[in-house]
Amino acid sequence: MSELSAFVEHARQKGMDHATIRMLLLSAGWKEKDIVEVLARASLDLPIPAPPDRGGAREAFLHLLTFAAFYSSVVAIVVLLFHYVNRLFPDAAMREGAETWQLSAIRWSLAVVIVSFPVYLLLSRTLLREMRAHPERSWSATRRWLTYLTLFLASIALSGDVITLVFRLLEGELTSRFVLKVLVVLVIAGLASVYYLLSLRMPVERPETTRMHGRFAVAASVVALLTLVWGFVVAGSPGTVRLRKFDERRVQDLRSIRSEIDGICLGDARQQPPEQRQLLRPLPATLEELAELAQHRRPDIRDPETGETYGYEVLASGRHFRLCATFRLARDEEVDPLWNHPPGRRCFVFDALRP
Repeated sequence: MSELSAFVEHARQKGMDHATIRMLLLSAGWKEKDIVEVLARASLDLPIPAPPDRGGAREAFLHLLTFAAFYSSVVAIVVLLFHYVNRLFPDAAMREGAETWQLSAIRWSLAVVIVSFPVYLLLSRTLLREMRAHPERSWSATRRWLTYLTLFLASIALSGDVITLVFRLLEGELTSRFVLKVLVVLVIAGLASVYYLLSLRMPVERPETTRMHGRFAVAASVVALLTLVWGFVVAGSPGTVRLRKFDERRVQDLRSIRSEIDGICLGDARQQPPEQRQLLRPLPATLEELAELAQHRRPDIRDPETGETYGYEVLASGRHFRLCATFRLARDEEVDPLWNHPPGRRCFVFDALRP
């Protein structure tokens, strides 16, 4: 565009009018839009204002991505807070899921917040910077439609909370943790509604509008940070989770070893009453022998972390055997409590005739 501007300036100095300059440039292949912009820049002191709906696909993409990141962050934060309330205020009338499932759900929501929330802040800052440079964009149809959609969804959430609260009151099932969940949704949905409603009404170029955006960003960041910290305290750090995964693998290995011993030494006799069962063959002397005799699946007989062979011993009765492993963390699950263990070395004794 610098070459085009230089030519227009030179032609004006030679006394050519705009119509003549325009015809020369069109005949040379320049676009009408570029010619008009250069001529206006040469004659006017103010730039040509862009219409409110200017921005096209890029603006729509940025707004859609911003609100998608916002929705993802809000939903994940609310889910995390619900989990925290459930753990702080257990309800004897409600049966919670397994501990492992709860922790996995918390980690998934943590991952959503870690990825979505910074994206939301970055995109929001980008859009606000562009709107300050071009204030007319703050009135674009894309932004207003998506903002009102956010207000609509927040209103539905608020209405649903009020209806549910009244219903629980009528049912006589009001509990402290239910009240806390309602407050969580009321606060988050209410703050989002107030913020976006004010952002539509307040001109973007005003200093008080800039302060409002900054305060909302700080408040949202504090809520997200506290939620993340609390989540890591509940679910454990990545290092702790890795140690727990090793312990889960050890339990799976010992369970598989026990199953193979039952299959090799009992076979179809497992279907008979315990008092009528007899061993089809003696218990394997070592885990290496068991691996060679495996029928369904060769079990892993070595610790996944250290590589050492699991402890195995056939007891004097000939029908009892002991399996041992060294665990890093304690296990205290309601599901399959047979395999619960403290940290450190733990041995499990089994009767081959009573699998």
